[in-house]
Amino acid sequence: MTTTRAGRAYKFGWLVAWSGLANAVNPKLINDLGYILGPWGIVLGVLIAGWSLAIGIAAAAVRPWSWFVLLASPLFVLAWGGLYMTLIARDWGSRAVVAVFSLTTSGICFSYFYKRRALFRARWRWQRLERSWPGLAGPETLSAGVRPGFTGLSPLHRKLFVAAIAIWLVILSTR
Repeated sequence: MTTTRAGRAYKFGWLVAWSGLANAVNPKLINDLGYILGPWGIVLGVLIAGWSLAIGIAAAAVRPWSWFVLLASPLFVLAWGGLYMTLIARDWGSRAVVAVFSLTTSGICFSYFYKRRALFRARWRWQRLERSWPGLAGPETLSAGVRPGFTGLSPLHRKLFVAAIAIWLVILSTR
């Protein structure tokens, strides 16, 4: 398992990678949005699938460029939440749940991946954020022997990761 010197594991990162890759190949996503919104739903579904693929690859790659993709992903979650509340949700209760979920998910993802910038070997830092909220985005170091990302996994963990995505595809295709 990929960890930093401070002992922070990358388990949530692997969950993001798995869910992004699984959502990218979800045929029901495009079909359901197309049914609800017509041709624009298909376009929206393709955009969501493409962004999910980018997030999944970025979370699995753990490279400096992927850190920026993962920091931008909360903006996509907020935009998707806004579109869902505007175009699909019918009552105020559903809209409130989507708003809370979008904001919470965006905050968790941003803080999780920002805190692990050393693992991604990213050099850019948000000095103002680190000064104003050191517990959320404090400095971090990386162990010298750590190989981040998919290549840092053991052969067994690589096979389990690929198998989990394949099993999810089988489950989706049988629904």
